[in-house]
Formats: sequence, structure tokens, C-alpha cells
Amino acid sequence: MKTRSFLFIFVLTILVVIQPNPAAAEDTYRKVDGMAAISSWFTESGIVTGFGTGSTSEGQYQPILLAWHLAADLKKYWKPLEGHQGILSFVLEPQINPSFSPSTDIEFGVGVGIKYMYPVTERISPYILGSVGPHFITVQDRDQANGFIFASTVGAGIYYYLDKKSAINLGYRLRHMSNAGLKSPNSGINNHFGTIGYSVFF
Repeated sequence: MKTRSFLFIFVLTILVVIQPNPAAAEDTYRKVDGMAAISSWFTESGIVTGFGTGSTSEGQYQPILLAWHLAADLKKYWKPLEGHQGILSFVLEPQINPSFSPSTDIEFGVGVGIKYMYPVTERISPYILGSVGPHFITVQDRDQANGFIFASTVGAGIYYYLDKKSAINLGYRLRHMSNAGLKSPNSGINNHFGTIGYSVFF
């Protein structure tokens, strides 16, 4: 447990350190062609990490979430949302998630979904989100076949704005993984995640 806690803190520290400051990030998005293309559509880019726990027939399944969080404000593309104070966003989350219990394994995939965020003060905005997407897992379990799988996630949390262009967020996620009956066994794996993230907005 001490090793997993240390690894989680270490990974979180590295991710926070390498995240550019908002001003620098904005300049980078404008100057680098690839990132300029991203910022022309997406309105938020950030990192989300967290620790998940759940039970399988082999014991506790405990992955670490390492996701790139991209969001596009749909207000730009859907006129009925114009003038609404809340923000409805399309969300894309590529992710690579290591797991160290019940054995050393890996998950990778992408979540595609929707997030709704509503400001209650200048600095605080609660949010809810939902996503689904294809994943690949290596964990060996008697109740769930490894390989290609789908991950469905619902969650909620709070953004705290450091300034107009950046925010940290804390959240909770419930994730279900199964393969839609494509392969047996398929009992599914459920995980509860506590998450923390950092985002820049443009």
C-alpha cells in the first residue's frame, strides 16, 4: 500500500510540474500548428489523475487514472445554448491507466462524452459528466475476459478557478468496464475513483 501511495503522489507531482502555465499555454497553442488546430475547436485542455478501487474475483482491482481531458464548449455550435450561464461541453479523454493490484496490469483507451458545468461564484463551478468508450485491459480475472472492452463512466466534482484561464478540479467517478457480451466471461469490473485535475481554458 505504501508503494502504491508513493507512486500515486509521484505521478501526480510530475503531471502538475510539466503542465504549462496558462499564459505560456495560450502562446503555445497559437504558435504550434498542431496545438493551434486543437485550440481552434476545443476550449479546455488538462490532465486528470486519480486512484480507483473495486473488487474482482482475484481481489482488489486498483488502477491509477492518467487522462488527457479535452473539452469543447457546445455553445459555439448549438444556438439554443447561447446566453445560458452554464457550459455544456463535448469531452474527449485519451488515457493510459496502470494497475498494481491484484497484479501489475495496464489499461488504455478513450472516453467520449458530455460534461455540464455551472458557475455558482466567479471561482467555483460544480460539474457532472458521463462518457463511454473502447478500452483494452490486460488484467487476468475469472469473471471478466481481458482484451477489448468498453468503459462507461459517470461522475461529478468542482472546478476551482485560479484565474480566468486555469483551474484545478476535484471529483468522483464511478466506472463500469465490460465487453457487451462479445467474449466470456463478462461479469464486469466496477471502480470508484477519487480524481484531481488541472486545466487551462482558451
